[in-house]
Amino acid sequence: MSRLAALSSKLYLLLALLTTCLAQANPIHHRYFTSSDGVRLHYLEAGKGERTLVFIPGWVMPAAVFEQQLLALSNQFRVLAFDPRSQGLSALTTQSHAPQRRMRDMDEFLKAAQVKNFILAGWSLGVLESLDYLANYNPKGLRGLILIDNSVGEGRPPGARSSNFQQTMNDPKKREAYLRAFCKDIYREPPPPLVAQAVLDSAMRVPPKIAIQLMQQPYPRDYWRETLEKQNVPVLYIARPWLKEQGAALLAKRPTDLITVNIMEKPGHALFVDDPRGFNDAARSFSLAAFARKVQP
Repeated sequence: MSRLAALSSKLYLLLALLTTCLAQANPIHHRYFTSSDGVRLHYLEAGKGERTLVFIPGWVMPAAVFEQQLLALSNQFRVLAFDPRSQGLSALTTQSHAPQRRMRDMDEFLKAAQVKNFILAGWSLGVLESLDYLANYNPKGLRGLILIDNSVGEGRPPGARSSNFQQTMNDPKKREAYLRAFCKDIYREPPPPLVAQAVLDSAMRVPPKIAIQLMQQPYPRDYWRETLEKQNVPVLYIARPWLKEQGAALLAKRPTDLITVNIMEKPGHALFVDDPRGFNDAARSFSLAAFARKVQP
């Protein structure tokens, strides 16, 4: 068995064990569908009903990173977490990973899962991909947005930084060291062991060329800001202090009933893993209000 095949098998077993163990309290189900270009894609589902929360993970991350949200929020909502192509338990593919293809995957995922009224929650790269999806598909059932710990193009742009990221990804030893450090540094508290392993295995499984491509968003910074400005739905912007300025800009420009900003001081980048209770309380309160809000024409 090749190293990649062994890693894929290990990842599957870890995620299967994770969801099987958790199913005793609140079932989490594996679901699959095939994209229009023939790629088998995976998502996790918990809970029932028409009110749906949809979680989109970050760069090279798996749906399993949202296990605490699938468990805690499925008492009141149907909760879905998506594995984008070549991530988590979705199939590795050499076919396109361009934004247009990934947005089509997201649309096909929502249709395969028969999602109607939903709140879209993106984390890290998932923030940008969620906004990109809205810009291109304008889904009628959208009732709100939860944007987790990434820039939305507000405030001052970050300073330019030199980077040897591509060289690192193309050097097997440096790549492994980088990904191990990355998957450790997204937390400030020790994560559940199975989640930590699923995260690491998903990151290690993504081929270097794809990992590089996913970092190269082909849009100017204004694209994210302008896309969010067009969304006439409530937004929860939940982030760490480094994004406080962007949160303040959103509070200043959006109507008060369409913006909630929650700056979480203590957690790391995976703030919903470090502080699941704080995150879930904020997401639950926001989502109940967003679904109760009268739909605007």
